Amino acid sequence: MTVNISRSLETVAKRLPEPQNLFVGVDSILKNIPANVLQFHRHDDRYMLTDKPAYHHRFVLISCIHEPGCIILDGEIFKLEQGQGILIFPYQSHHYTRFKHPARISWLFTTFEYKKPEELEDLRNTPFTYEAKDLLKLAQVTTSYIEWFKSRKNTGSETPLELSILLCRLLHRQHRYIRKAGGRLSPDMPDMNFLQPLSNFIHKNLNRQISIREIADCVHLSPSRLRAKFRNAIGISLGEFTRRTRIHRACGLLHSTDLNMTQVAEECGFNSVFSFSRTFRSVTGKAPTKFREEMQRRH
Repeated sequence: MTVNISRSLETVAKRLPEPQNLFVGVDSILKNIPANVLQFHRHDDRYMLTDKPAYHHRFVLISCIHEPGCIILDGEIFKLEQGQGILIFPYQSHHYTRFKHPARISWLFTTFEYKKPEELEDLRNTPFTYEAKDLLKLAQVTTSYIEWFKSRKNTGSETPLELSILLCRLLHRQHRYIRKAGGRLSPDMPDMNFLQPLSNFIHKNLNRQISIREIADCVHLSPSRLRAKFRNAIGISLGEFTRRTRIHRACGLLHSTDLNMTQVAEECGFNSVFSFSRTFRSVTGKAPTKFREEMQRRH
């Protein structure tokens, strides 16, 4: 039954239009349920292994319909199997590893804003397995979104309260019945086993400069071998991964703390505010002070 429902969900997911703006979705007239909801479907890894990282204030519910894959979240590596999901929190550092069969990918992304993120905290870094009724509800969410998307083009953007309520029920069901789905790399992916200690080491040492030799020593590889294996697994260089991880940390600190720029720079391993600001701007496209101002206006 679950397989049939997964196929039905995939059929609906494939009907999703490609959004023109990944940060503007279905808004909600209620404030304590998911708002500004947006969905899209990925059937290959072109947009997942991207050179343009996203630093944003939205939640992202990732649902694996077909083709398992791995996600690195805050230094932890999680593998999603068919019928499993995971919730990415705002400003949470996340990267995807290369897929074994990219042409088979069918992943559904549901992004939204939520006024009380603490209500979902138990879902952080916790993969869960959808039951049959959950997949049906997710298919209902997607169908409702598609209907809204079509009507918006013709009649405007009236808020479909049903969509927000359906998504809210789905999230709170996972919150109540958390079923951890592994949370570590499976034995059938031995070539990626080095990523867990590597990612842990980087996240634990973000407040200082880290040499490639230190990282290589922690995973018992030569620097040249490590660089090659890492790029093959993640699709970007180790240096770029470290830089993005530092900026993800900075975004979170700028949003959730009152630390000044010097303190944020130090917490993220930069030697000076100038170096931090230059890197932040090159990665995100805006100065850290501007980023903080925008977040304060938003909230």
